[in-house]
Amino acid sequence: MSAALRVRALEPGDRARWDAYVRAQPGSHFGQLAAWKDVVEGTYGCRARYWLAEEEGRVRGVLPLFEKRGRTAALFSAPGGLLADAPGVADALLAPAREQVARARLAYLELRDQRAAWPGLETSGEHVTLMLDLASDAEAQWKTFNAKLRNQVRKAQKSGFTARWGRAHVPDFHRVLLENMRDLGTPIRAPSYYRAVLEAFGEAADILVIDRAGEPAGAMFTIAHAGTLADPWASSLRRHFAHCPNHMLYWEAIRRAITLGMRRFDFGRSQWDSNTFRFKEQWGAQPVPLHYQYVLGRARRVPTLAEQKHAFDLAVRIWKRLPLPVARVLGEPAKRLFPEAL
Repeated sequence: MSAALRVRALEPGDRARWDAYVRAQPGSHFGQLAAWKDVVEGTYGCRARYWLAEEEGRVRGVLPLFEKRGRTAALFSAPGGLLADAPGVADALLAPAREQVARARLAYLELRDQRAAWPGLETSGEHVTLMLDLASDAEAQWKTFNAKLRNQVRKAQKSGFTARWGRAHVPDFHRVLLENMRDLGTPIRAPSYYRAVLEAFGEAADILVIDRAGEPAGAMFTIAHAGTLADPWASSLRRHFAHCPNHMLYWEAIRRAITLGMRRFDFGRSQWDSNTFRFKEQWGAQPVPLHYQYVLGRARRVPTLAEQKHAFDLAVRIWKRLPLPVARVLGEPAKRLFPEAL
């Protein structure tokens, strides 16, 4: 590490330089932009610990962290985790975080959804994202799909689904997400949270809704970043599954990405070889490993997906049985307990 390298806390005047660095890094995530700091601080009340490494006036790396309080007090990163030009820069950025983990006796520091696995850290490779390289136009993209996939999209189109885009569609987006995630046993935030994300990311963020027979049947929240259109939240209603609403939803999103001049479509995080993994893979998307990395404190080992699912098994079963109005009311306080979850 160069003696000229300096690590310091992010200051308000650094935001433009921070964002320019993030956008220039291959494989960076929209969550690493300073806008995500505004979202998490404003909606979860978590204290941010954003660290910037610079050398001779040039940004060499960034580490966006937040404090999680409660029984399992910890530090967790924004989606995408740590970005650095070299392992030595990553080590320098982690130094103040390691110190806080030890001093405050935190459970751990968790770096989430990273494309890079930095040396010397405990690592979990249970997650993956799927990335689709986009053709120059929709017709060329359509020709890359196999016959079965094209037929499923056509089935959705013939079933009467229609698509609409617009940042004003938060209520319908939330209605679809609420029901689908209730069916999966997972709470979601209130509509105000998604409005806050729209506000923070401006015109880079948008909402897609597909309707059938006058009812929202599927919805997706998209964010454009560095040549990639990502969908952090997407759902379709199970009662429409026989008519392939998900195929309509993703084809419309892919077409929009091409229209916007995006080079890639990021289908988002899944577990290896899960049902969602296989759905995304059929579009020709390629798996990109995501690394969760840890500095352990009071915790003696890395948390696993199996352990987390087991811990919430009863809560999931109960949540699936809630009436939608109850799930809507309870979702906000329940979800606020887990600020680390996108």
